[in-house]
Amino acid sequence: MEKTSHFKLLGVLLIIGYFFLMAGNGLVSLTHPDEVFYMQTAKEMDARDSWLTPYIFDEPQFEKPLFFYTLLRLSIKFAGLDPFWARFWPSFFAILGMGITYWMGWMLFRSKRAAFLSAFILGTSFIYLALARAILTDMVFSVIVVASLAFFYWGYITPRKKNSGIIFCFAFAGLAVLTKGVFGFLFPATVIGAFLFFKKDFGYLKNRATMIGGFLFLLISVPWHVHMYQLYGDHFVNDYWWNVHVKRIYDAEHERSNTWYFYLGTMLGGMMPWSFFLVPGSYWTYRQLRNNASSRQPVMFLFAWILLIWACVQPAHSKLASYHFAVFPALAILTANFIDNILKTKEDRFLSRVMAVAPWIMVILLFGAAVFAIIFAKQNIDMVVDMTSPYVFCGLSALLAVAMIIFIRSRRDMAVVFAHGGIIVVVLATLFLGRMYAEPWVSCKQVADQFVEMDQSDTTVLCSKFYVRGIRYYTDRKVAVIDINGDGFFTPHPIPFLNSDNKVLEFLESQDKTFAIVKDSNVDDLKRIAGRGNFKVSLLNEIADKYILKIEKVKN
Repeated sequence: MEKTSHFKLLGVLLIIGYFFLMAGNGLVSLTHPDEVFYMQTAKEMDARDSWLTPYIFDEPQFEKPLFFYTLLRLSIKFAGLDPFWARFWPSFFAILGMGITYWMGWMLFRSKRAAFLSAFILGTSFIYLALARAILTDMVFSVIVVASLAFFYWGYITPRKKNSGIIFCFAFAGLAVLTKGVFGFLFPATVIGAFLFFKKDFGYLKNRATMIGGFLFLLISVPWHVHMYQLYGDHFVNDYWWNVHVKRIYDAEHERSNTWYFYLGTMLGGMMPWSFFLVPGSYWTYRQLRNNASSRQPVMFLFAWILLIWACVQPAHSKLASYHFAVFPALAILTANFIDNILKTKEDRFLSRVMAVAPWIMVILLFGAAVFAIIFAKQNIDMVVDMTSPYVFCGLSALLAVAMIIFIRSRRDMAVVFAHGGIIVVVLATLFLGRMYAEPWVSCKQVADQFVEMDQSDTTVLCSKFYVRGIRYYTDRKVAVIDINGDGFFTPHPIPFLNSDNKVLEFLESQDKTFAIVKDSNVDDLKRIAGRGNFKVSLLNEIADKYILKIEKVKN
C-alpha cells in the first residue's frame, strides 16, 4: 500500500464513502423528531425567503446557528423536499471527513496504510454511519472542527506553511461556531492550547498570521450573532445563549445519560466493530508516548484531541453521543496506527496477542448477532412483520463470520482487518430490505398522507410530543401538543403545550371538531378527558404506533 499513490487511495475511499455513507439516502422518508425539525426550519426559511433568520412553527428559533440551515435551504432550492438531497450535506461532509482523516493520519504517522485505515475505520464505524445518513448538525460541525485541527497541525509540521495553516485553522473554527455555537471555538482552542503547552511552544501563535486568522474568525462567526441580537434582543439571548449554551450545563435533557461513564460507553459503542482494537490500542499508544520519543509528538496531539474534547463536554449535565462526535476521527487514527503496527511488527508479543484474540471476539459476536436477530424477530413479529430482513441479517452475519475464520486460519491479517468493515455491508443490506416495514415506525409521512386525505380543513391538529414536528412538516397544519404531566420541550417551541386535563379540555372546546395523531397512551388520555366533557372520540386509522382520532362535540 505504501507504493500506491495518495490519489488512488483517496479514490478508493471516495467510492467506499459513497456506497457506505450516501447511496440510497432517499429510500426512507425523513424521520421524527430531529430530521423533520431541521428541514422544517429550512422549509419555513425558504417560504419566507429568509437567509438569516431560522424559523420553526412560524416563529424565529435559535436552536442552532445559521450555517447548517443555509445548506439545507440550498438543497430545497436545488431539488425541493427530496429526502436524498435533504440528507446530501451530512453525507457529503462525512465523505469529506474521511478524506481529512486520511490526511491527518498521514501527517501524524507518515504511513499510507495507517492513513488509509484511519479513514476506512472511521467510515465503517457505527456512529459515523448513523450520523452520515441523518439530518443533524453533528457531522457537518465535527468535520469542520477536524479541518481546523488538521490545518493547524499541517502548519505546525511544515514551517513554510505555518501562516496558511494558522489562518485556515481560525477560518474553519469560525465556520464551526456558525454551525453549532461556542464549541466550534472551544474544541480546537483547547486541543491546540494543550498541545502547545506540552511542546512548551508558547510563542508559536505570536505572529501576524494569528492576527489575520483571528480577524477572519470574527468576520465569519460574529456578524450573524450581532444581527440576530439587534433584531430579536432577549428572545435571541434566551433561546440561543441561555437554552442552548448555559441551560445544558446544569440541566440534563436526557436524565438517563447523565452519568460519568456515558461518553466512555459511547466511544466504545460508536467505534464498533473496531472497539476490540481500540482498548488495547489506547494502552499501546500510551506506552508509545512514554517510551518512544520519535512518536511522542503525534501521539500527544491525538491524546490532546481526545481528552480535551471529552473534558469540554463531560461536565455538562446534558449528554448526547453526538456532542463529542469530533473525537471519533482521532479514535479512528489511534486504532489505525495500532493495527498498522500489528501488521508490520510481528515480533511484538502484545501486538500478536491482540491480533490473535480481537478477530475471534468479532466472530463470536457475529454468530451471536445472527442468533439474536432471529429470536428477537420471532418474539416481536407484530413489529417485524416480514422475516426476510432478519433472515438476511442472520445469513450474512454467519457468512462473514465464516469468512473471518478462514482469513484468521490462513493468517491473512489484512483481509481480517477489512472483514471488520464488511459488517457495515451486512447492516446496510438489512436496512435496505427492511426499509418499507421500518418507515411507518420512524417517520410520520404515511400517517400524515392518510390524514390529509381525510381532512383538508385548517383546524389545529393535536399531536403527541414525539410526532408534532413530523406532522407539521408533512401536513403544513398548525399543531398543538398533548403531554399530560409533561415538562415541555427542552428548548421551548411556539406552539400550545397541553400538559393537564383542563388545558386539553379548553383546547377541545375551542374547535367544533379536532383531529389528533397520537401514541397509544395519549389515546387513553383523550378518551378519559373527553369523558369529562360532551365529546365523542372516534378512531379513524392506526399506522404503526400512531393513531388518528376524531374528537367531536356532541350536540344536545
